[in-house]
Amino acid sequence: MKKKTTTLYKHWMNILLILSVLFIFYLTMLPHQSLGIGMQKCGVKLNPFNIFHYSHSFYSTFIVNDIGNIVLFMPFGFVLAMRLSKLNKRSIVLVGCLLSIFIETVQLLFIPNRCTDIDDVFLNTLGTFLGCLCWNKGFASRR
Repeated sequence: MKKKTTTLYKHWMNILLILSVLFIFYLTMLPHQSLGIGMQKCGVKLNPFNIFHYSHSFYSTFIVNDIGNIVLFMPFGFVLAMRLSKLNKRSIVLVGCLLSIFIETVQLLFIPNRCTDIDDVFLNTLGTFLGCLCWNKGFASRR
């Protein structure tokens, strides 16, 4: 019975991980008019920590872009830490960083009207770390 429960648990974790990645791809690869994402060409932004240089729409841009990037990757970090609990935090955060770099590269090379921004890599990696931290601090000890 224990093996069947463990197998079912792993299947659900795989499904949640796939859904998390699909949701990330949905929001990062497609335009979203309601969020103002992917509607105009903006090129490459390589100035790190540029969050304080927004124009008149500081708060909406800050919330959608910066907070949104962090929150978008938190479930990924949480589920990845849950599914691959034998990996250390650094490895899980590295996977999140590599996924973010992959997304930014695809946006740069293949998707018009998407910004490639170094801050997105930092913020997505932070989101992965926070999700992993939530799993490790809140749930891993209960398993």
